[in-house]
Amino acid sequence: MNTRLLSITAGTLIGLSLIFFIISNALPIWNKFGTEYQAFTYGLWRSCVTVSNMKQCVAITCPSENDEIGFCSKILVARAFVTISCVLSGISAICLLVYTIIGDSAPRVLLLVAKCLVFACLIMGIIGVAVGINAKIDTGSEVKLQLGAGAIIGIVAIIINFFGIIATLSIRQ
Repeated sequence: MNTRLLSITAGTLIGLSLIFFIISNALPIWNKFGTEYQAFTYGLWRSCVTVSNMKQCVAITCPSENDEIGFCSKILVARAFVTISCVLSGISAICLLVYTIIGDSAPRVLLLVAKCLVFACLIMGIIGVAVGINAKIDTGSEVKLQLGAGAIIGIVAIIINFFGIIATLSIRQ
């Protein structure tokens, strides 16, 4: 296959995963749960409580004094790994863009760095999204937990990144 076409495809996919990771990191609703009278939502950076159609949001500050189940620890880990995924996917997209522009005279190490970064981004994204989804507050058995938009977009970013890895690994120099 055409190396330039594959590097453009891989760079586009990784660029898309960068956008999705950034959106996922910024969205305030990763999980939502509640009862008939109140609803709770939280993202990686803030949590909200809605009671009688009045919504109050606060920034998630860690460490928390009452972090009995490790909520703050999980949120901090999810923040870190999703943010690292954003950075790594950005750097790998830049590497693939430079590789595409330079073409055949590009150093082999540039492609090797891009391949390693894309793979590391996938691992960081999987860990961050999984921990972010798992960082729920223990509220009892009557409460239904639902995935929010941030978690779903994070999962989509991982899937796009996976296809980016396949395209990146297909590039031969």
